[in-house]
Amino acid sequence: MRLSILCDIAEETKVDKVMRAIYDTGYRHFFDEHIYGDTVHGICIILMCRDPYLKFKQRIRFSKKEKKLYMDIMLDYNQFIDVDQLVRNTIVAKKLIIEVPQIIAKYKFKDFNLSKFELDWKGFIERIM
Repeated sequence: MRLSILCDIAEETKVDKVMRAIYDTGYRHFFDEHIYGDTVHGICIILMCRDPYLKFKQRIRFSKKEKKLYMDIMLDYNQFIDVDQLVRNTIVAKKLIIEVPQIIAKYKFKDFNLSKFELDWKGFIERIM
């Protein structure tokens, strides 16, 4: 399964450093070699951390043609400005561990092995804390 984690952030939030920690886990290579069912071939996660003035809203959609789930994970801009990097990593990790499986579960994909995905997912994301 193809798994991508991207970001749309304000530079001052320093979420880009969290992204480096996530990439360093080697998650992409691991998930490329695993299949969790035929319904979903990919998941694209976008970490959103923008000034609240811009009023960005969370987007979640499943493309049946691509068999790919797209989701935004919304981060609190003001919170990320005022904390150190270890706290940033921990906040993002906890949000990813909780929210990604919840979003997938809402779709009730017929043959997606959510429990196996959740176990693998948690193992990789906990590495950045």
